[in-house]
Amino acid sequence: MALEAVKPGVYRLPVVGRTVTLIILREVEPCPRNALWEIFSFEAAKVFAGADTYCWRRDYHVPILEQIYQRYREVGIPMAYTFEDFKREWTRQKLAEMTPEERVRGLPPEERLRGLPPEERLRGLPPEERVRGLPPEELVRSLRPEDRLLGLSNEELVRLKDLLERRTSGQR
Repeated sequence: MALEAVKPGVYRLPVVGRTVTLIILREVEPCPRNALWEIFSFEAAKVFAGADTYCWRRDYHVPILEQIYQRYREVGIPMAYTFEDFKREWTRQKLAEMTPEERVRGLPPEERLRGLPPEERLRGLPPEERVRGLPPEELVRSLRPEDRLLGLSNEELVRLKDLLERRTSGQR
């Protein structure tokens, strides 16, 4: 029986009338298509290079990688770069790929607005939307009496004068 080298790290071995492909993970060529093999190579530098390069198809695959890292720690493979470091980098990368709408999906309004000053929260809203829901007495409370009259037509001013005269004379 002789090993036939196919490419770095990949060999064919004839066994009982069949050909078995043998992959020696430490010998595979470091490139994107071999990233998954690098994760299982038991060499810390290759593991991290593979984890960084491999294109995870589903978010639920990440816990699999976490289990692999845990096993490496258990058998004593030095891992200066922790799984938490990897998750942080992976999350940043995924967030950068998302649209703003995707990033805030699922967050309650309070969390989306946290940290924004009131003027930024209201930017772009027309005045009528800014005050919607406030009772009239709250709207005018902060205004000086002369400012409260700004924007009233002559008709409205005459009507207001009549209302004030009736109120001060005790009539309703």
